[in-house]
Amino acid sequence: MTRTRLIAWLAAIWLGTGACTVNIPGNNTTLFATGESYIVKGTATVVDDNGPCPVWIGQNGITYQLFQGGRLENADFDRITTQGVTSRLEIVTRSDIAVACQAGQVVEVQRVLEIVE
Repeated sequence: MTRTRLIAWLAAIWLGTGACTVNIPGNNTTLFATGESYIVKGTATVVDDNGPCPVWIGQNGITYQLFQGGRLENADFDRITTQGVTSRLEIVTRSDIAVACQAGQVVEVQRVLEIVE
C-alpha cells in the first residue's frame, strides 16, 4: 500500500468513526439556553425541598431556579436572588443544568429589567 493510499484509508476510518464528536448524556442536552427568552416578574424566596432551596416565584405561578447568565453582573444577580426581593427578569429555559433541589423550572437570567425592594 502506498503512503498516499494509507493516509486516505486512515482518514476515511477516522472520519467514519466520528472521532470528533462529543457525547453529552441526556436527551436534547445543550450547553446553551434553549427556546426563546421571555419576561416574568417574581420574588425570591426559599422553599424546603429536603433542605433549604433558593427559588424565584413568578407572578405567573411558576417556580423557577435561577442561574446567572454570562453577561449578568454578579451584584445584580445577588440582588435578585435575595429573599424577599421582587424583580422583573428576562429569562430563558436551560435543559443542561443539573440541580439538587428539583424545586422549579431551571432558567438562565439574561437581563434584569427592574428591581423592586
